[in-house]
Amino acid sequence: MPKDPLTKPKQSTHVPGQLIIRFKKGVVQHLASTPVSRSARTATVAASMPDEVTGPLDLLGQEAGLQAMRPLFAKEPEPAPPPGMMALSSVRRSLARSASAAPRESLQGFQIVDVKDKKVSSALMKRLRASKAIEIVEPVPNRWLSAKPDPFINRQWGLRAIRWFDGTRPSAGRIHVAVIDSGVDDGHEDLREAIEEYRHDGNSARDVLGHGSHVSGIIAAITNNSVGISGVANCRLHCWKVFDDRPPKSVDENFNFDTYSAALASGLDSNIKVINLSIGGTDSSQAEAAVFAELTDDGVVVVAAMGNEFEEGNPKEFPAAYKGVLAVGAVDEVGRRASFSCTGAHIGLVAPGVNILSTVPRRKAMFADRTMYDSWPGTSMATPYVAGTAALLYAGREKSKAAANAIVKRLTSTAKKLPEMRNRAFTRQHGSGLLDVTAALRNS
Repeated sequence: MPKDPLTKPKQSTHVPGQLIIRFKKGVVQHLASTPVSRSARTATVAASMPDEVTGPLDLLGQEAGLQAMRPLFAKEPEPAPPPGMMALSSVRRSLARSASAAPRESLQGFQIVDVKDKKVSSALMKRLRASKAIEIVEPVPNRWLSAKPDPFINRQWGLRAIRWFDGTRPSAGRIHVAVIDSGVDDGHEDLREAIEEYRHDGNSARDVLGHGSHVSGIIAAITNNSVGISGVANCRLHCWKVFDDRPPKSVDENFNFDTYSAALASGLDSNIKVINLSIGGTDSSQAEAAVFAELTDDGVVVVAAMGNEFEEGNPKEFPAAYKGVLAVGAVDEVGRRASFSCTGAHIGLVAPGVNILSTVPRRKAMFADRTMYDSWPGTSMATPYVAGTAALLYAGREKSKAAANAIVKRLTSTAKKLPEMRNRAFTRQHGSGLLDVTAALRNS
């Protein structure tokens, strides 16, 4: 089986040259309430900035080479400034927008900061954290895709395993699901009618890796269209490309935390009821955790992959390990835990994740040896089975925290107990058991 370059154990745990800094709400709210003209002189802008803010900014410029700052989670972010040292007026505007354009007060003040120095010293981090204006300083956590392509077996056994054929399913045609991934082939004959929106800000529309297209097909490939495969739910997909296009001959992934944060925030105050995250990484982030807390309160069911690194030390991976996120592991055709599937106390349940047939781009993708359809293993493939079932369970319900909590409870409480569980209600390997669509929908 070809080795997936995005799941090798040498992945960097964080994105080099970037920091997340949260300025205190009082500071950014003050800047937002005292705007300065875009044409103001630098001296005027500097005079309007509190000393406790200019101190850490000077430190970033002098010791790390501050290049740019952008507010995380801002609605309708401004265009990125040109490369190079950022003007003080733009810095001030970014800080103010992190208050005025944040979707929630609890998400105010977060900035993503680009620095010239790719390795920010721990001493500098400590000095920044000591600032009276700053609450959080942390590196940007890296994320990679939790799939391992397997081009040799093409069988759609997963739907049978979760008893998708055994009962009547409601229409999820009005349920909106976000797939935050490597993009999607929005012209694929088995996907194009399911896609409500495709955001690939600053990148080409092409799903270069093919991963997002594969995940999308498991959730919502068109049923009964006389071609290809069937997805779990006939829902509407909002696809986000959060991995930048790779430079020629590059073997590195390019996770974009800016776009990822915007994609997560798009689930707030929107018609999105389910988010699928077939990605993972070993670093946690207070900024990331904050937006997940808001999504949970807003009634969004967030489903994430446990990760594929069991044989590389079985690390705890995020976002699956955050509170409020439903973590999904993988099993094979006979219900055994897939050898690669990570385990832990935070796992919710398992779903099929070996030799999973789904859609891939019409043009050859990096992770696929075929076009149109391919079979892959990974917790990435297990996760969309659960996300699609969550969409079916959300049909006919208003979006609310209570509804989302009930859906998660329904998914886990109706899961099928597997032989490896030895009659236990929960194990760190399988969570509550194997996803059972028919049981979850019965009298729901």
